[in-house]
Amino acid sequence: MKFHPDCCFALSAVMLAVTPFMSGCGGGGDSGIGFVAAAQAAAPAASPAPSPAAAPAPAAQPPGPGVYDAALAFDPARYTTLTVTLDGVPTPVRWYREVCYTGKPMKLAPTQSAGAVDNQACGYQNMNVFVREVDASRQDNAILLNVNNSGWLASYQGGLGNWDGKTAITNANYRGADIVDGGSYSSTSDTDKRGAALARGFVYINMASRSRGATAPVGVYSDGIYQGKSPAAIVDAKAAVRYLRLNDARMPGNAERIVVNGTSGGGAQTAQLAATGDSADYLPYLQAAGAAGVDAKGRSSISDAVYAAVAYCPIQDLGSADLAYEWMFNVLGTRAAVSADQKAGLIVDASGNELVRASNPNPAASAALAARFVSYQAALGLKNEDGLALTADNMLANLQVEIRKAASAYVKSGKSIVAFNAFGSAAANGVAGGSGTLYYKNDFIDVDATGTVTYFNMANYLKFVAKQARLKALPAFDQLGQTGALASTSTADTTKAGSVVYANYSGGESNLFGTASQVYSNFTEYGWNNNNGGDAVNAAVADVGLANTGYTWAANPQKGFLLNQYRLVNALPYVGNTAAIAPNWRIRVGARDRDTSFTVAYNLSRALKADGRVRNVDYALHWDQGHAGNYDVQDAFGWIDRRLAGQ
Repeated sequence: MKFHPDCCFALSAVMLAVTPFMSGCGGGGDSGIGFVAAAQAAAPAASPAPSPAAAPAPAAQPPGPGVYDAALAFDPARYTTLTVTLDGVPTPVRWYREVCYTGKPMKLAPTQSAGAVDNQACGYQNMNVFVREVDASRQDNAILLNVNNSGWLASYQGGLGNWDGKTAITNANYRGADIVDGGSYSSTSDTDKRGAALARGFVYINMASRSRGATAPVGVYSDGIYQGKSPAAIVDAKAAVRYLRLNDARMPGNAERIVVNGTSGGGAQTAQLAATGDSADYLPYLQAAGAAGVDAKGRSSISDAVYAAVAYCPIQDLGSADLAYEWMFNVLGTRAAVSADQKAGLIVDASGNELVRASNPNPAASAALAARFVSYQAALGLKNEDGLALTADNMLANLQVEIRKAASAYVKSGKSIVAFNAFGSAAANGVAGGSGTLYYKNDFIDVDATGTVTYFNMANYLKFVAKQARLKALPAFDQLGQTGALASTSTADTTKAGSVVYANYSGGESNLFGTASQVYSNFTEYGWNNNNGGDAVNAAVADVGLANTGYTWAANPQKGFLLNQYRLVNALPYVGNTAAIAPNWRIRVGARDRDTSFTVAYNLSRALKADGRVRNVDYALHWDQGHAGNYDVQDAFGWIDRRLAGQ
């Protein structure tokens, strides 16, 4: 068995033994730098023993200007004027198109997951900037920075299939232009963040970034072609903020008033960016990408801190996400209950047609992963609202409080919930969640006209969540192969007629991890030890998994490298330990979101509330909402307005 030399396996045994989780070994997303070089840059150098007669060390020199600062100067004259309708009024808007925010952008293969991409020079490291003409000369307006990571996948911006630059923009010929010529936008809609931002005079920015799936042309980089490995997405978000700060005097808007917005993988990207302001952990990667404010010695003269974060359903804490997911949907027997209802033919649409929602492929493994969540949760050291330790024993009680609040707020806002013991319909949502609209009986909640919850049954509610959209496969995030074709794997679940129910694997997030030369790598103990070793669809990856390497997770020479990659995209270790953490946070999760465990965002909110540097944490579940974002724009922008006003 042979391992790839770029996997950073040369980490010293001493470093791994002393600090396996905080290892300085580099991640895999840096443009034009090998993994060994990145690891050496990120790891602390050994200090020689001091000489008794050594002279006093000279005073530390301040960092110099960034190597690429001159090349990254913003051109205020390079824009196109669009005419949009804003609240019924024709409004001119400037579009600064595909502004490259790094000095060493990743070169792209001509075909990406987005299709045939036109911008192969900087398509994954640029931003589209929009501002009303009337606000273009202002320097006090806030900046809404949209991160567009979905499912931790790379987000391209630019033309597709040789767009001529003149033809009206469509989803088929361009990515990243949220605001288009002739478009109509509203500042009073609950789903139009573009109109709300423009009407307030904000600078509205869409940001592209590398992440899983991003590929470079073969042979361009010595360390392979998968250039979007962790922590690339976070490094790019930081590089974008640094670009805005470098060019603050040249650009519209105030880089001290950056509000970051993202959903799902973008919610995690938002959280990580906001939690790690100015962290030195990312400097080697920023230097490799040619980010603004990083000098030749890898020192920083520019901040990458942000003012506020608006994160929807953040898919974060990936290394523990499988434990949390199985605990959430096994602690009250949810997976088993849904499978039993499936076999009994009780999961149907309004016409009585059976829907496939069963997802209980390996009950023993579910139970084992769920059991490990208990010690994980205890080790976080978090406290609930009453100041008591937040543990697996009281987590459900705390979540029930949040669910009740969501239902109450929903009714108080003038909306209605299906009456207790009455029937309603819920459309499926979520990745690999099944199709069709569930016809269900509300046997889980009763809310009176004043918004008071008079009855709530958590077991029945979780069963509803798992029926309205099929639960993810096991494991949910660090899956055993990489492609959706593993959905052909049969499970013990069946329909009422006895037809086999297949597993609903979608690939998971494992291709976010590993070196740039690896298609993917398992990054958790269960995923590594149970990797399928390759099949008719998934080629064997020689240096990934117990079946291919002969190494268990505990003995895996790549373990320290992978744990460091996981840490660099997990906000929790940084909350409470980052001086420049964002002071303002708004976190929303749909109350029927089955794409992640409810514990993930709740834990993040509790950690933030314990951080004395954080001034405002607004966390809530949103009733009758699945895995999505920007569905409560008026409330969200009201919160932003208050934070910008210093309230």
